[in-house]
Order: sequence, then structure tokens, then C-alpha cells
Amino acid sequence: MAKNEIKNIDYMEKEELIKQREPFIERVLIVDDDPMIRDYIKDLFNEFGYKARTVSNGTDAINILSKEYYPVVVTDLFLPDIKGIQILDFIQEKGGHSVVLIITAYSSADSAIEALRHGAYDYITKPFSSQILLHRVTRAMEKVRMDSIAQSLASRIVYATEEERRRISRDIHDVIGQSLAIIKLTLKALKNKLPQTDDIMSEINGLSAHVEETMEEVSRISKELNPSWVVDVGFSKALRLYLETFSTKTGIQVSSALPDNLSFKDPQFDIHLYRITQEALTNIAKHSDATKIEISLEFRDSHVHFSISDNGKGFDESSDDRKRGLGLIGMRERATILGGRVSIKSFPGQGTTVKMEIPYGKQDS
Repeated sequence: MAKNEIKNIDYMEKEELIKQREPFIERVLIVDDDPMIRDYIKDLFNEFGYKARTVSNGTDAINILSKEYYPVVVTDLFLPDIKGIQILDFIQEKGGHSVVLIITAYSSADSAIEALRHGAYDYITKPFSSQILLHRVTRAMEKVRMDSIAQSLASRIVYATEEERRRISRDIHDVIGQSLAIIKLTLKALKNKLPQTDDIMSEINGLSAHVEETMEEVSRISKELNPSWVVDVGFSKALRLYLETFSTKTGIQVSSALPDNLSFKDPQFDIHLYRITQEALTNIAKHSDATKIEISLEFRDSHVHFSISDNGKGFDESSDDRKRGLGLIGMRERATILGGRVSIKSFPGQGTTVKMEIPYGKQDS
């Protein structure tokens, strides 16, 4: 199965949103320097319907995984050239969605903890029964399948959200905007027809000014709701305008370190990162009691590193359910669509930091 891939989004063309997913192919990559174990596991998996491939070292495994997708990787912990954990690290760094099972004849509590800490799905000690290995791989394959379905659904939910926002933006602009424009013209006409007394003119001028302010606010809301606006003006400019408005409305000081005139080659990045920022700052304004926010974005090691930190009251990650709230769920869905991940760190009285790491090639600026 290919990883969930989405074409460059043109939000004006619905049919171009999501690339058709390839059928799920239950492929397993087996990495072990012992030819007897490799052949035994390969024959076992092939017999039960998996498409298995074997390699004898970590370098070859990484080379294969850089070009092809395997939902499940079964690797020995100690290989002739590298440790199996380094294969796991490679998958994590490239934002892959493979599940890794570590097998080893030299088990210890420390090695098991290290493997799981690096993100291994399971840890199996040699010798193992074929039933146990098959059960673990079947469970891992089902996890990948469910994650794939969830990611596809998340993509469609996010798309539907953007479509609804675009519709609302249109309605606001066409209906409310036009109604306010008519009111403004009517007030201008009344001003010329009514007696030119100070009291009447003062009321009309005040009402006209209020209508003008309302028209500006409606225009701002309409633009923020419309995803194409973010792409049109570019991520950096759109975000700076939003941060300026946010700071004015909330009184929270916002500092940002963003590349100048940044627009991504893929408009997904403009839109999703903009929405992630909106969601994060809304949560901060509602819950954190923060007075300062710091935002940074940089390109490093073929990844976008994006972070949002506040100096608010923070929370206890182990007991607070805020990490499972709708705001963070939305941020994670958008980061997942881009092939990335979101992490959150918070401590009572020490603020909160949300970090995103998203694979990306050479940027446009």
C-alpha cells in the first residue's frame, strides 16, 4: 500500500482534492542476518498470504524503505552493520507510517525499553513460536490498515470543513456585505435629504462610521474563512495579518520568526499550517491566561519545524484531558494529512508548547 498521498490542493476544484488510494497490500520487510531465520519467516508469512521480502542488513533495508512502502517491518535488533533501532529511527525521521517489530536473541529489559522508546510497535524474543509471530504481525498489519482508513477519513473531514468555510465566506461576502453596502448608501442619501441639524448629522455620521467598521470586520472574517485567500497572499503575509488582528483583539503579545514572503509549492501547507495556527491561538486565548506567544517556522533536514509556545498557566499532561480536545485533534489531523506529527509539552505554571514536524522538500520563498 502506498502512503496516504494527496495531490496539490486546488480548492476551486473538488475532484482534485484527494488522490485515489491504492489497494492495501499486506507487505512485510524482514531484516535479519541469519539466512535460516529469514527464510523461515518469509515462508511462514507467504503461506498466510503476506507478501514478504528479506534483506540481510540494515543498510539494504533503509535503501529499500527509502523507495518502497512496507506496512510492517520485522527486524533483528543487532545487525552486521547497524542496529535495528536505526531502521526504526529512519522511518520516524522520514515521516513514514510503517510499523516496526523488533526481534532478538539477546533480550534485556534495557534493550526492550530502548526499542519501545524509539517507537517500536512490539518486541519479540528469540526463539519464538510461529503462532506468536503471526499474531503480532497480524495485529500490526490491522493497526496500519485502521490508521490508513482514519487518515483518509480525516482528509475528507478537513476537506469538508474547508468547503463549508468557503461557502460561508461566500455567503458573508455576497449577502451580509451587500446588505451593509446598501445601508451605507441609504445613510448617505438620508444625509442629503434630512435637515442639516447637528443632532441629526451626528447620529447619521456615527451610524455611518459603525456600518463602515462592520463592513471591514465582515471583509476580514470572509477572507479568513476562505482558504484560497491564504494561498493567494502567501502563508507569511496571511499569518502576519492574522497575528496582528489576534494580538489587537486579545491583548496577548505575539512574536513570530517566519521566513519573509514564504509561500509553499504545495498549497496544502499554506492552508493547513494557517489553520493549525488559528486553532492553537484560539485555545491559548480561551484557556491559558497567557500574555506572550512565540511562533517559529524553519526548514531543517528536509522538514518543516513549526512551533507555538505560550507563557500561560500550562497543565498537567498526565491528568488533563485537554490534549484529547477537539482543538488538538484538528491540529493532528491536518499535520497527519501533510505526513507529519504534532507533539505537545506542558507543565503547570510553565506554559505550553505545540511542535509540528512535517516532511517537505525545497521551499519557495
